[in-house]
Amino acid sequence: MRPIRRPGHWRGYLPGIFILLGIISVSTAVFFLDTIRRALVEGPEIVVLASEARGLVPGADVWVAGAPSGRVTGVFFGSPKGRIGSRVVVHATLNWAAVPFLRSDTRATISSSSLLAPVVLKLDPGSPDGGPFDFADTLAVPVARSADYLLALAGTAREAVDTLSQLSLDLAESLADGPGTAASLRRDTALIGRMKILAGHAGAISSALRSENSLPARIAADSLGHILASMAATLSDLRGEERAAEATRTVTDLADRLERISTNLDRLDRDLRAGRGTAGRALYDDELTRQQEAFYARMDSLKTQLRSDPWRWLRFKLF
Repeated sequence: MRPIRRPGHWRGYLPGIFILLGIISVSTAVFFLDTIRRALVEGPEIVVLASEARGLVPGADVWVAGAPSGRVTGVFFGSPKGRIGSRVVVHATLNWAAVPFLRSDTRATISSSSLLAPVVLKLDPGSPDGGPFDFADTLAVPVARSADYLLALAGTAREAVDTLSQLSLDLAESLADGPGTAASLRRDTALIGRMKILAGHAGAISSALRSENSLPARIAADSLGHILASMAATLSDLRGEERAAEATRTVTDLADRLERISTNLDRLDRDLRAGRGTAGRALYDDELTRQQEAFYARMDSLKTQLRSDPWRWLRFKLF
């Protein structure tokens, strides 16, 4: 025979039901807590192009002005036919709090925050006077310049300096013994003086022709007719002394410039041979090679210390 249930028998299950609902609510909140936080805190997405992203993984921090302000959501390969600076495409999301600080001249870099810290994506907000950043744009990480690349540039610069030095010597020899006009002017220093004297004579002749007692003026005032008057006017308008003076000034200026060029090239050649300046040190002191060897020596010392005593550099971070 079934027992008769009283109307209030279900009240005994209420504590268990409440406990079960509480456990389900807490589990759901914990499960979706990170998703809820991202939906409320994270803002727009930014795309960064780079030639390489060594050590950068999804989930890495995004720093804006040195403060964690987002996370990397994905690291992908770009187009194989694209330029060298777009081989890697990085997608990241920023927090809403950092969005107002980004300006139109924002710059991006990929590097570690310290010696043993993970690699992060760093954003320089740019100038405060610039306009707001357009998230439809794509940022590009500058191509890293290695020591080998800088040494290759130094070698190219050294070859250019050697070529320039040889050209300066050839130019100096051409100015000294060449058959051109510049060489002739440099050898015959009295030519400019003679041209100035000729210009002075031309000016005196023109002044005499323009005077009222000159022969052209008397012919123009005579009764021979308008033809002779036109001839006198034409002779007066020739302005030969002005043209001669202009030609003399041009030649003088050309000679002065050639002299300055020769002097500068001689000084450059002396500085290069004496090893003065950056180019001179690159030519004769091998300063860049010594700096590279010192850098490699420091790196080898650091590797040796890390192998011999790794606990000295190991740091723990509580997440």
